[in-house]
Amino acid sequence: MNKSLSPPVAPEETTLPDCAPSKLSIPNDPFYIEPACRYVAAVAGQIGFDALQAQDISAGLHRALTTLLRYSFEPNERASVELVSERIPAGLRLSLRDQGLPLSPADGGSGGAGAGNPLYGLNAYFDEVRFHNRGREGKEIILSKHLPDPSITDDAAACAWDANEASGSGRAAAQTEAHCTVRRLKPSEAHEVSKAVYRAYGYSYPHDYVYYPEKIAELNRRGDIFSAVAVAENQEIAGHCSLKRWEENPRIAEMAQGVVKPRFRSQGCFAQLTEYLIEAARGQGLTGIFGEAVTTHPYSQKTAIQFGLRDCALFLGLIPAAADFKGLGGSPGDRGSMLVQFRYLTTPPSTPVYSPVPHRAMIAEILVNLGRAPDLRTPPPGAERPAAAEAAIAVKLSRSLNFARIRIDRYGRNAVGLLREQTRALCRQKWDVIHLLLDLSDPATAHFANRFEELGFFFAGVLPCGLPAGDVLILQHLNHLVVPYESIQTESEFAGRLAAYVRQCDPSRA
Repeated sequence: MNKSLSPPVAPEETTLPDCAPSKLSIPNDPFYIEPACRYVAAVAGQIGFDALQAQDISAGLHRALTTLLRYSFEPNERASVELVSERIPAGLRLSLRDQGLPLSPADGGSGGAGAGNPLYGLNAYFDEVRFHNRGREGKEIILSKHLPDPSITDDAAACAWDANEASGSGRAAAQTEAHCTVRRLKPSEAHEVSKAVYRAYGYSYPHDYVYYPEKIAELNRRGDIFSAVAVAENQEIAGHCSLKRWEENPRIAEMAQGVVKPRFRSQGCFAQLTEYLIEAARGQGLTGIFGEAVTTHPYSQKTAIQFGLRDCALFLGLIPAAADFKGLGGSPGDRGSMLVQFRYLTTPPSTPVYSPVPHRAMIAEILVNLGRAPDLRTPPPGAERPAAAEAAIAVKLSRSLNFARIRIDRYGRNAVGLLREQTRALCRQKWDVIHLLLDLSDPATAHFANRFEELGFFFAGVLPCGLPAGDVLILQHLNHLVVPYESIQTESEFAGRLAAYVRQCDPSRA
């Protein structure tokens, strides 16, 4: 049979408007892969990707389609794949939809890119890779590639969250106090947030929704995030910060996306935003809030302490070396570390704490530092022998941070072997930092945490109420990273002790 595919009609404009999707329906025949890739490369060029970037997108799509056709359909099965190309504020988003074989949970079908997924390697080509099973509508693979968008990058300059404004450290005091009104973000202002965050963090911010104004508006509408803005007297947005529900337990939230424009620094805008969000979180009935402060200077930590947040964990190497975090300092080539600080907003729930013996004293210190009397318990006999044969874990990947997070949902007799296999796969794929979340209310944690440390994991700290069942012990694994501990700056005496303890636990010191 003579096969042909009509070339796409060239658009009249030189660029695509925002969110103008195009759709191709191609048969599940490898013959159509190459023309589809050429079309997407042309779309990428129209958006503004250079020739090499467009070629890379084309290569990634070629791999995705080749693997998808092989995985999804039986030999001689007649079907089709819908390819949607869409310009978004961050660049280009591709969606592949079909009604072939669904992805199993082990493949990453719950939304993550699990190591067993046949398309797992696509993170080498794209900044975001997502998988969704859609029931009777089949499945969808979403591939996003970021591009600095002129509508974001060419507007008025913004700056990273500068804790100097609250503390006054490191800069001259402002001559006049800014009169800002703090209120909730309006949907029409979401694009201003994307522009400000891009200018502050580049594309290094871990929550990629901040680069999609439509997502910011939708997440606020649904209540998944709560964004606040500081508005100057001339109605200009001077700053922004938000509450982001912690996905492992939405009863706590992270204070994130703190940005203040340069001319409004050191005038109290961020302090007003922080106070407003704390009251908003309390009004929503949240159990607590937390933030992640840089350790290249102590000012952001000092700001958090002023508002009652206390140190509970140290995340080493979490900030990519190439991240353009304006004004945060640090040595070129070094990944930066973050100090986690937490504050209870309601009386903390009484939950048991089954700490591994080596960390029992430090975990108790952390909880006491947070104003809580820990209910430390000894696990009952047999806790080291779980009834289930198979462990259950969940994996989340953050491409912008080159970071993976593993959550143990159920201990099983194969837990150590399963985690060993998963960790090796992530290290081979060059993920720099891996976090492991363990439920401290589960008696088995006291035993398995020690076993997991034999795999190269070591102490990071505790996130109170990190899971619905209780507090979370966080272990971290560094993939051939050497941490410059001498560059870590801490504000509080307790944070200094915590950093020294983490350093003592780090197996690379040997």
